[in-house]
Amino acid sequence: MNEQTANQAIPQSLAHVIGQRRAVQQIQTALDAYFNDRLDGVFKAFPHTLLTGPPGVGKTLLASLINAELGNDANHFHEELAVNLKTPPHVQGLLLLADEGDVVFVDEVHELKPQTTLYRCLEDGKLMLGGEHRTLMLPPFTFVGATTHEFMLQKPLRDRFRIIVRLEHYQDDEIIQIVMERAQRLGWKVADGAVHAIAIRGRQTPRIAIRLLEAARRTARAKADSAITEEHVIEMCKLEGIDHAGLDSLERRYLQILKEAQGPLRLNMIAIRLALPRQTLERVVEPELIRMGFVTKCEQGRLLTGAGRRHLLETKS
Repeated sequence: MNEQTANQAIPQSLAHVIGQRRAVQQIQTALDAYFNDRLDGVFKAFPHTLLTGPPGVGKTLLASLINAELGNDANHFHEELAVNLKTPPHVQGLLLLADEGDVVFVDEVHELKPQTTLYRCLEDGKLMLGGEHRTLMLPPFTFVGATTHEFMLQKPLRDRFRIIVRLEHYQDDEIIQIVMERAQRLGWKVADGAVHAIAIRGRQTPRIAIRLLEAARRTARAKADSAITEEHVIEMCKLEGIDHAGLDSLERRYLQILKEAQGPLRLNMIAIRLALPRQTLERVVEPELIRMGFVTKCEQGRLLTGAGRRHLLETKS
C-alpha cells in the first residue's frame, strides 16, 4: 500500500467522516460562520481550536480536515509533536512557518513544556522574541492543538482556545462501518464475519480496528488468499496475543497480577512486577482497562472488578 493509496483511504472532507457527529457538527458550524463572515467582508483566521479525547479516535484527522475545509492544501498544514518542541525557540520556529490562513497543528499539546510561549500568539497574534522583548506580529493563522489529557494544559492556555471539541469512543456499528469503508477504498475483499470479529476486538477505537484490519490482511496474503475471512482474523489474533476483547498479553498480565493480589494493589508494585515505568501504566495501560470496566481505583490502590475476573476466566477457557 503506497502513500497515495493510503491517503485515498482516509476521508477527504467532514461529510465523509463516520461517527463523532457532535464534533463534526460543531466544526462544520464554525466553518459556516467563518465563511459567512468572509462574505460580509470580515477577514480573519479560523478560530484557534482544541481537539480533546482518547487516543485513536480521529483528532489528527479532524485537524487535517479543518485545513482542507478552509481551502488549504498540505503545504499550508504545519504539523508537529509537542515533545519535539523542547524550547521556546522551537515553538517560535514552528509558528514562523505559518502564512496567512495556514493551520499549525501540535499533537499532544499538553506535553508542550514552554506553554507560555503560546499565550500572546493565541491571544493577539504577537510572538515574543529573545531576551530583548522584541515583538513580531504573526499573520492571521489557525492553531489547532490535540490532547489526550485536556486538564494537563495550563488553564491560561486552555482558555485561549475559542473552540473546544471533545471526541468520544465510537459505537460498534460505527467501527464496523469504518472497517468496511476502509477495506472498500483500498480494494480489499473482506467477509462480514471478519469485519465483525475485528470490530469486537477494536475497543471502540478506529485506530485499533484499522490496525487489526491491516494485520488480518497480512495473514490472508501470507497464505496467498485474496479475501480476508474471520479465520484470518482469529489466526492473526493468536499470533499477536490478542484475546476476544482486544486485550494484549501485557494487559492480561496486569489483570492477572491484580487477581493474585486478592485485594487492592499499589500502582508502583504493579509497575515493578511488570518491569515498566509507572507513567506507562498510568497513561497507556490503565485508562483502557478502567474504561472497559476490568479495573477500578480506590484509596488503597487498584482492584480487579468482577468483569475483570470473568474476562480472565473466559480467556483461559
